[in-house]
Amino acid sequence: MSEIKDITNLDNERESGLASLKNAIPPNIRLFVADLLGQKEKFTEKDLSPEYKDLLKEIAIYRTQSGEKRAPKKTIDYYDYKVDSYGRPLLQNIMDPRYNLKTLLGKAKVELTKDGDLVVKDSFDFNDKKDVKNLEDFKAAIKDIYEKTKGDGLYQGIRTLGKYFGSGPGEGIPVEINLGKYKNI
Repeated sequence: MSEIKDITNLDNERESGLASLKNAIPPNIRLFVADLLGQKEKFTEKDLSPEYKDLLKEIAIYRTQSGEKRAPKKTIDYYDYKVDSYGRPLLQNIMDPRYNLKTLLGKAKVELTKDGDLVVKDSFDFNDKKDVKNLEDFKAAIKDIYEKTKGDGLYQGIRTLGKYFGSGPGEGIPVEINLGKYKNI
């Protein structure tokens, strides 16, 4: 019985090989699809590969210990990912972990818990959400998605799909990534 428990336990994904398969798909794409499907299960550090966790630690620490002219902040902003994705082909962006974190989290909170853990929190949602309430709205949404894709490229088409069929502000998938003890990082 305990062998079956170990195989089905999500904490043992790494040993079972499921994490490798899961991590073959960038986390931003996994969350986008989950959001479109209406899933609400919290996205945590267990859903990130070591490469993504290490990069997110670097970005979060930069924000909390910034030595630049601006004061250290408790938020990650879009420019903190240090990736210029504009004008690059979508496939090149998707292959870039910084881009994937930028489109997974965007602006996110960085917190130090009372236990000393550095945690990044966000909600995967679309700030420009438009409701599709009837057939006319649906037709307009499809037309807008098509026009954005045709005129501005695949990324804008996908982004517009999320605008109509994804979660609105505060309604999305909760993201809470514990990066470990701040003293140990």
